[in-house]
Amino acid sequence: KKRVQKAEKKLMSCVGKAIQDFSMIKDGDRVLVGLSGGKDSLSLLHILLALKRKAPIHFEVGACTVDPQTPEYNPSILKEYLKTLGVPYFYESQGIIEQATCSMDEKKASICSFCSRMKRGILYT
Repeated sequence: KKRVQKAEKKLMSCVGKAIQDFSMIKDGDRVLVGLSGGKDSLSLLHILLALKRKAPIHFEVGACTVDPQTPEYNPSILKEYLKTLGVPYFYESQGIIEQATCSMDEKKASICSFCSRMKRGILYT
């Protein structure tokens, strides 16, 4: 348990320092976390929520999942989980996998890089 608490403290410190050093979040900002449900995005969400409670500035945190419409991915549990956290949740579903099969050159790019680029593009629009 102590190792976990030490790791949490270190992560919070590093993220807080980066936010401050690079002026990443300002008073009144609204931050949207791209949430896949994996450990990286969930960790970032929880760190931002913890920093929000301690920060000298006010900012809002929300989450958005982009479902690439593949049978292996089921983000439905995230909706209820984020509701319990009180985090506004947005859901986008786009046929990224189908799009990849039509437009990707199999020899040049990986499906993962294609999917991540497409998801970012969807979040930006």
